[in-house]
Amino acid sequence: MTIEQAAAAAGISMSHLSRVERAQVGVRLPVVKMLLATYGADAETTAYLTEVAKEASQRGWWHKYAGSIPEQYATFIGFEAEADQIWSFDASTMPGLLQTEDYARAMFQGGATRYSDDEIARRVEVRVQRQEILTRDDPPKVWIVLDEAVIRRQVGGPATLYDQLRHISEVAALPHVDIQVLPFAVGAHPGTPGSFIVLRFAEPTDPPVVYIETMAGDLYPESQADINSAILAFDRLRAMALSPDDSTAVIRQVAKELK
Repeated sequence: MTIEQAAAAAGISMSHLSRVERAQVGVRLPVVKMLLATYGADAETTAYLTEVAKEASQRGWWHKYAGSIPEQYATFIGFEAEADQIWSFDASTMPGLLQTEDYARAMFQGGATRYSDDEIARRVEVRVQRQEILTRDDPPKVWIVLDEAVIRRQVGGPATLYDQLRHISEVAALPHVDIQVLPFAVGAHPGTPGSFIVLRFAEPTDPPVVYIETMAGDLYPESQADINSAILAFDRLRAMALSPDDSTAVIRQVAKELK
């Protein structure tokens, strides 16, 4: 069975399965069960490995939120935590790595799915904890391109957006973070279809991971053509966007207008 066949049968991405097999990411119990079923493991092996999976200390802080976040989102967090470079284009709202707690809460409250207050609190906690990679000892190189709509859409109201813009101005000052604004004036652009993220890894043999969040579920395009297309689109977007310094000036001006 090829890795493509195995990943498809188990309902996970090929990149995820590859990293599980090389012990680069932890593996959650539901995935263990899917893989055992896919490989036709006998009852004794299934019982043994299921028990091992239950008892194993999982790598990654996000595993304690297993019941609160979808499997594919947990997979993405694992990839993000190990990435050497994170490239993100956002078409309408702030990326999770930049969101303040109030902004994130407003996003969940206004989303397509209705969550309880407790569920929103857990999801906001996950989002905020993800951001610790920006200030860890070996942070990834982060490059974010924001459509101008992102810095003007008043998610949570003017006060929440004001605090959010102040926050991203501070994050943009970090030496390993570049934030650019794609102004309305550029017209049509390669990111018009929507937001996407490209994750690149330090190991040369590890292929990049492309992540696209949709209402129908999270997507991981894995063909080389799709990955190359996403990388090319991001290269064109950052070439069309304002420089990081000019972008920071625009962000501060929009914040000033809100104030």
